[in-house]
Amino acid sequence: MTNSPTVSRLAKTAVALTVIGLALMGCGALPDSSGADAPEVVSTATQEAAPEESTTEDTEPAADEPTEEAAAGTAVQPGGTLVDGSTVSGELTRAGQKDVYVIDLGEAREFYVADMQGTTNMQFQAFSDVDDEAVGLPNLSLSFGTWVFKLTKSGTHRLEIWATDNTIGPYGFRIATVKPRTFPVTIGMKIGEGSPAGAGRLDVSGRIDRFEFDSDGATAIKVVGGKGACTAIELELVDAAYTDIANARQPVPLCGDFDVALSNGDGKYAIIVRSNTAKTGPYEFQLVRGG
Repeated sequence: MTNSPTVSRLAKTAVALTVIGLALMGCGALPDSSGADAPEVVSTATQEAAPEESTTEDTEPAADEPTEEAAAGTAVQPGGTLVDGSTVSGELTRAGQKDVYVIDLGEAREFYVADMQGTTNMQFQAFSDVDDEAVGLPNLSLSFGTWVFKLTKSGTHRLEIWATDNTIGPYGFRIATVKPRTFPVTIGMKIGEGSPAGAGRLDVSGRIDRFEFDSDGATAIKVVGGKGACTAIELELVDAAYTDIANARQPVPLCGDFDVALSNGDGKYAIIVRSNTAKTGPYEFQLVRGG
């Protein structure tokens, strides 16, 4: 899948950090490798939320602790309406069964289907009611992971669940809208809860924090003292002009120290902090000159 059935494993962290240093050398100019049929992702220019005030807790996040679960949402039955925070626990009980859910996300146009449970042959897909066309890639499996949809057409949409081979059994998932926000920072700044105001915590499911900074002549940056749940909170460096941030390109776990080259030289860049499973939790790191 394109988005986040790629939950990082601690055992692979060292390899991932070596690869990312090379992959990000072209961070501002890499072509979109998702393919023409891949779902689009949202721009912070249209969905960006204002920074929110956060309270600072006494405890620091441990690198190996799981992120906090989002507050339990409303359980929805087949035929019901999916909103931000909805959870589904359904079951296919007969051959040919198709469960249909209405999608109503208000002003939001992009959302995660997270905590997916089911078998490989259980499929799900969003459709536009305007023309009955599928949104995104076909043949998506409910067996694992997280997926991102963007609703690109006007009107109402629906989510359908079915099995390709008359499989029966339970399935489940959770809905979380994408909620990006942007903070201006500078090299040398320590980022954590309350610094800058509102940062340091993925406070709600679907939150994405974007930290924009000027290279100020630096040829590389170093992320120091990164702390988060290493299997669920990740970090990515992109050119500031890159605003399609819900789908990760080359993320690394937010834990430990590592250097990243600024291949485009002087200019603006952005550090993206997100959960690849739409979870919540605290994080912190310092951005210093590297090289």
